[in-house]
Amino acid sequence: MNNRKKNILLVAILSIVAIFNIFPRLGSLPLREWDESRVAASAYEMYDSGNYLVATFDYTPDLWNTKPPLLLWLQALSIRFFGLGETAVRLPSALAMLCAALSLFYFGTKLSRPLAGFFSALIFLCSKGLFFYHCGRSADYDALMIMFCILYCGFFYLYTQLKQNKYLIYFFLCLALGVLTKGIQAAIPLAGIFIFALFDKDLLSLAKNRTTYIGTGILVLLVGGFYLARECAAPGYLLSVWNNEVGGRFLSTLEQHSGDNLYYYRFLKDVQFSYFFWLVPAAFVINLITKDPHTRKANLFCTSMALTYFLIITISRTKLQWYSLPIIPSLCVIIGLSFDFIRQTLSKKFFLLFEKRNALSVGQNAVSPKRNAVSFHQNALLQTAVCLAVIAIFYSPCSKIIRHNILSEEAEENKAYYSRVNLMKAAADNSLQHQYTEICYLNEERGQLDFFYYYYLKENGIYADRKIFEQLVSGDFLQVNRPETLEKLKHHYEIQETDSRISSHIFLLKSKKQQNNGNISDNTKL
Repeated sequence: MNNRKKNILLVAILSIVAIFNIFPRLGSLPLREWDESRVAASAYEMYDSGNYLVATFDYTPDLWNTKPPLLLWLQALSIRFFGLGETAVRLPSALAMLCAALSLFYFGTKLSRPLAGFFSALIFLCSKGLFFYHCGRSADYDALMIMFCILYCGFFYLYTQLKQNKYLIYFFLCLALGVLTKGIQAAIPLAGIFIFALFDKDLLSLAKNRTTYIGTGILVLLVGGFYLARECAAPGYLLSVWNNEVGGRFLSTLEQHSGDNLYYYRFLKDVQFSYFFWLVPAAFVINLITKDPHTRKANLFCTSMALTYFLIITISRTKLQWYSLPIIPSLCVIIGLSFDFIRQTLSKKFFLLFEKRNALSVGQNAVSPKRNAVSFHQNALLQTAVCLAVIAIFYSPCSKIIRHNILSEEAEENKAYYSRVNLMKAAADNSLQHQYTEICYLNEERGQLDFFYYYYLKENGIYADRKIFEQLVSGDFLQVNRPETLEKLKHHYEIQETDSRISSHIFLLKSKKQQNNGNISDNTKL
């Protein structure tokens, strides 16, 4: 089998693993309360309003979430093609994870190390931190940002090795797209790139290269152009960016998201990269002592990426568990390089052993056809052994991710809370006992999670009327999510429950109770 066919086979294997690890039942669970639901609501508002410059929430400029709009653009496009729903807003993240894995393989092939790229991509696809929460299967920013970080770091490394200016242009373009996805966080790996370039003595050549300045111009034009246009469209945006993303998160603790200096170490070790974590130190040493200078250099590049990123987010005062996810691709490559080195070493020893045995059994002057036949069977045996070893290593983490995604069950402690949007979604899908054309929702109960599902109701022909309690009238269908609201409702109205989901209920307000000197009397019922 020639190299092209081998690479096609490896891509096919990675694509099959990705399909099962990323895409099953992508829209089965409701959007999560915080970032995901807000991002999804903003994406719909962008799609609905046609304003693709200013991200809004509840149709007002959003100065709490100040991330650039690239993800929102992709989600709005997905909504246009596939309709409004959880799957549509999560699909760009899922596709980004697929592209990220294939990118790791691509960089391996460009450096004549396709199996190192294959192992790196496979480890990436079997890292549960990337697919369990807030990343590859959610409508959050992290998956798209990680993809662009992999791309621009990979293109920079390709430039240092191949000295082709096109890779430098690709580096700046992907860097710009990464920043347009998640702002300053996407630029953190630049610190690792600078350290690597300093020790590799590439800084001077970069400074002398005209392409560096062309790429810098592209970066400034794309990123600076957006931030300037956004500030002009809704003044105050740049100050909010500083407070939320730079001065706020790095120098102070926002919203009580704090942790000690081992916060991210524990998450990587125990949750996000637990299956492969303890392979990293051994893999680093193996790559370091190899005689292959290309392996050593790639190993140092990825180590520089991982360590600098880890140190910067550890120093930052605001800590969130998904901030450490961009470290995982570098760790995957470190392990992938060592796997390929071990395979190469064992392969050489394997063939040397059998060559000696062949020489003893058939003699040095044996005819060529017989030796070729023996070599073919030996190679088949070696490839079979490699496949079995890969299956043995990756079966457990891969099967856990597949099982988790196929089941897609709501955690027991979340079922009551998310019943509110499950009820809204069921009403929109006409899967309840009663068919609604209008449902009322109280502003007192309104949460960030609800907005996306207001829009989901609207897209399915149901008007979500948002009221305060005093605006309710007899004949309204009202969804109630809190016990205290239900008690208040019973005090003022005769009600009839029409549908429910755990702790959320829809009531028909039949008549209003009048209070006269402390006595409650009923109006004529409808």
